[in-house]
Amino acid sequence: MKQRLALAVAIGFAVAALPALPARADVIRDAEWHLRYLGVAEANQSSRGEGVTVAIVDRGVDRTHDDLVGAVLDPVFVGRGNQPSPTDQPSQGDAFGADPDGHGTALAGAIAGHGHGNGRGDGVIGVAPGAKVLPVVLDTPADRRPGPDDLAAGIELAVSHRAAVIVVGYSVAPGDRLAQAIRDALAADAIVVAADGDQPGRQFEPYPAAYDGVLAAIPLTRSGDVRVRSASGRRLGLGVPGFQIMTTNSGNRYRVDDGSASPGLLAGAVALVRSAYPGARADEIVRRLMLTAVDAGPKGVDPEYGLGRLDLVQALTRRLPPPSPSPSVSAPATGVSPVAAPVATPPRPRSRGEYGWLLGLPLLAVIAGLACYAGLAERRIRRLSQDEVDSVGVQS
Repeated sequence: MKQRLALAVAIGFAVAALPALPARADVIRDAEWHLRYLGVAEANQSSRGEGVTVAIVDRGVDRTHDDLVGAVLDPVFVGRGNQPSPTDQPSQGDAFGADPDGHGTALAGAIAGHGHGNGRGDGVIGVAPGAKVLPVVLDTPADRRPGPDDLAAGIELAVSHRAAVIVVGYSVAPGDRLAQAIRDALAADAIVVAADGDQPGRQFEPYPAAYDGVLAAIPLTRSGDVRVRSASGRRLGLGVPGFQIMTTNSGNRYRVDDGSASPGLLAGAVALVRSAYPGARADEIVRRLMLTAVDAGPKGVDPEYGLGRLDLVQALTRRLPPPSPSPSVSAPATGVSPVAAPVATPPRPRSRGEYGWLLGLPLLAVIAGLACYAGLAERRIRRLSQDEVDSVGVQS
């Protein structure tokens, strides 16, 4: 018993030390418990995310990582066009937009990691290993968290590069420009995925996840329980794994993320569905994710589990009924409105033509006949009544 306990403690320390270790991929794949939870192997038989570009709005992505080589497009830099200036390189990493803190690289691995080695059997596999990642590098110092305007600028740049999916791993306070950027992204047929919770006890601002139309990634434990509560309302929230997520780290390393990797897993799922249904609009993809989610917590949409737990395989394979003409989600008034469903207009009354009035003649004849009959009947009753009165008078 003591030997088993010692072994468990040793494994725990080894996993905790992974962010500081170079790439050793022999144990990495087994540690990706979320792949089995989401049924990624089965889902990848239907789709691998080919043809879909996922923009990561962050401080960069290390595209030299063994598990990401070839999956990461040339980065674009907020405020500096497509190339960094030499003076800005120290704060942003190298000219390729390398990730100074590993945050963006962790999201990239969760989305599009393709492993490496013989048969790509080693390293991190993402949910959508066939998708492409577009790093949208925020021009913020390493010692300052991005603010609402920073994220807005990143989303705007992602929209201009026609990203089908835009993932934001940071949480910020609300902002007018950020709200408008979300509206513009939805109007451009992009799907925005945002974090809606990190680790228990950490302060968390619920934006952009709280804006209408944004898919919120709700971090779950291994048993499927919600790890953290949020003030976003979670009307478009989907539960995905958010505890001890093994993923890539900058410097060709690996890391175990709690919570912050959840939006990457959800963005990868969106990429799979968009790839499987290339002709579908963004709202149709969101509807498919909504209707196939596994309800949890209180029945229906609730502020803890949102729409429920993501069911990736069902989202890819289930045949759905045609959409109704009314909006399927009533989102809170947070400043951004989802795309409204078309409003049905009442049908016009049919015209009966120039002689349509003739169709009413039979009815008029019937009414006239009934009136005549009623008049004759009344006169007969009066005559009979008078005869009875006269008869009584004679007898007396």
